[in-house]
Amino acid sequence: MRIMLLGAPGSGKGTQAALLKERYGIAHISTGDILRSEVARGTDLGHKAEPFVKQGKLVPDDVMLGMIEARLAEPDAMRGWLLDGFPRTLVQVHGLVDVTERIGQKIDVGIILHVAPEIVVRRLSGRRNCANCKAVTNVGDAAAGGVCAKCGGPLVLRDDDEPETVRNRIQVFGRETQPVFELLRGRYDVIDIDAAQGQEQVADAIWKALSKYA
Repeated sequence: MRIMLLGAPGSGKGTQAALLKERYGIAHISTGDILRSEVARGTDLGHKAEPFVKQGKLVPDDVMLGMIEARLAEPDAMRGWLLDGFPRTLVQVHGLVDVTERIGQKIDVGIILHVAPEIVVRRLSGRRNCANCKAVTNVGDAAAGGVCAKCGGPLVLRDDDEPETVRNRIQVFGRETQPVFELLRGRYDVIDIDAAQGQEQVADAIWKALSKYA
């Protein structure tokens, strides 16, 4: 299958994408993970993207589309893929349609995770990443002293998970990405999921909805 998984920051896209990758054996393509890797490695793309990532703004469309097309050409994507959080703008929708049609990889379905803004702020501002092993945890689950339960490394708050940045990301999402949903509905099958539920309930709802495509 070839799936678009969309939703606001903090809606659980990463968690559900990992479950879908394991269940269906398809490539998980996260633009956020790719961008953060480029920033951390100090590549040319990373330098271009870093100011946008830190401020919670969208990275320019031409940069994103070039990165996506290159990723879809990799061997693991030939078995199917899941785009995690892409497309996010109307330009990206049209660009993705052009790319997938040109390379003969038709999109099967879009999944949209819906969650209220106040839940997003609470989820993301409470999230911590291990500086060593990169494991993600919530401050409510963190070990005493703010260290990683897996490796003992220090837990840090990502720049784009700062409460002020999260609120800005939500505003950008509403302004730039909500119109994308309506355009996609006119072109592809779209599944709407209540992502305020627990992750197991969300996963069950997604799997039931995808059963006709598997």
